[in-house]
Amino acid sequence: MRDHYRDLAADYHWIFPDRVVTPPGALGATSPGSERLIEAVVAALPPGASLLDCACGIGTDAMALAGRGLRVSGSDGSAAMVEEARRRVPGVEFATCLWQDLPGPLPAPFDVVLCLGNSLVHTGSRAAMVAALRGMRRALTPDGTLIVDSRNWELLLRERPRIVTADAFLRRDGVRSLCVYVWTFPPESGPPIQAEVVFLLESGDGPVTHHRYPLDFVPFTEAELRERVEEAGFTVTESTYRDDAGRYALAAVVRPARRISVRP
Repeated sequence: MRDHYRDLAADYHWIFPDRVVTPPGALGATSPGSERLIEAVVAALPPGASLLDCACGIGTDAMALAGRGLRVSGSDGSAAMVEEARRRVPGVEFATCLWQDLPGPLPAPFDVVLCLGNSLVHTGSRAAMVAALRGMRRALTPDGTLIVDSRNWELLLRERPRIVTADAFLRRDGVRSLCVYVWTFPPESGPPIQAEVVFLLESGDGPVTHHRYPLDFVPFTEAELRERVEEAGFTVTESTYRDDAGRYALAAVVRPARRISVRP
């Protein structure tokens, strides 16, 4: 999988409001509409339980989890993102690891694995996504829980917005910024959806500058995500999907492997 976020890592915090990137953080804030599901799963864990955020980015959810008496680890396929997460959340163990290589160097097994932030879309194909989900399954205990989230690509493809701006300007360290997504939609049977993440940056009386980061996405439906999660060895137990909501999440539990009895 290509490292989409190598260059974006340093500016990534501009996507999120202050409550997400400032301690104590806000669990599940990268998954609007699914916070209650995520919180319910985490709140049910006993003290000392283990949790892996396998799409940790710059560590926003790991930061929100760090003070809850859990053994929290984070991983990401982008080394630059992991470096930024380590800088922001020094008390959590982070590692660079692709999903299909999980658990890799991480202290598995985990009671819960999170894959949030609309991350799975970067796998690029059905086979690659199933391989990624199987890696997450390997990182879990036999009765572990997985939570994955996604943008509602069906809604986005119906609405086809061209320009989407953040709700408000952000100000940090003397810099004011506005995040803008510029979308390019291909024909129905064409290549992936493309987006440019653009940060407009204003510092004092100096000129306004901008940083641009191209990303591509291979969309899928909620039904397709369910099928792939099940194919990877899980049973889906809950979904927050609504056809008019921009994001959703699935919760799933590890499905026991079939036992094959051999008669003498």
